Amino acid sequence: LFIAIFQDKMRALVMKPKLDVAIDLKPPDCLKIPMNFCNKYHQVIDSIDTYYLRLRVINNGNQKAEKVEVFASKLLERQVSGQWKEVSSFLPMNLVWASDHSVFYEMISPKTNRHCDLAHIIDPQKRMKIPIENKTWQGIPSNKTILSFDTHAKPSTLSYLHPFGKYRLVVVVGAANAKPIEKTIEITLDGSWYDDEDKMFGTGIVIQILK
Repeated sequence: LFIAIFQDKMRALVMKPKLDVAIDLKPPDCLKIPMNFCNKYHQVIDSIDTYYLRLRVINNGNQKAEKVEVFASKLLERQVSGQWKEVSSFLPMNLVWASDHSVFYEMISPKTNRHCDLAHIIDPQKRMKIPIENKTWQGIPSNKTILSFDTHAKPSTLSYLHPFGKYRLVVVVGAANAKPIEKTIEITLDGSWYDDEDKMFGTGIVIQILK
């Protein structure tokens, strides 16, 4: 019995998931996909070009990670002075998984990864067609891009929408059987829309993971 218990403890120490996060400004992490609108017959009647930004949640361990979630804990914005200030209007909540927009991903096998939606940017010329994706700020032209975070809930305050600028989103990635990790993702949105995907990912948007 003692040997069996000891073996189980040793196995638990050795066999475990190890989570990490990555993102590259190119497919499949970041890509341009039309947001389609359909009629009651499921026929596409309109579409809006949209850039999607997705985190790659990786399991570098040797055991499957169960019930994995990505929690956006706080958002900071760079001020004119160069200082970083927490955005009080941003509501901390989970991001959603790209596969089914759920909060929890049931399982990520060892040495594999899954995409979690981070944010998206809609063509500002057509954004007004979607009220929950359109917001105006005093002194900011309506033809500038908006950063829309893919939070699980979409509050009526539109707290997930933010004008162009430089932001740091702190996320906590955890699982039922893994040690949580914290990462800071820096996103720079210059306000310009580029139809060319390569130009948008490099000039219009810059992303890096700081830690």
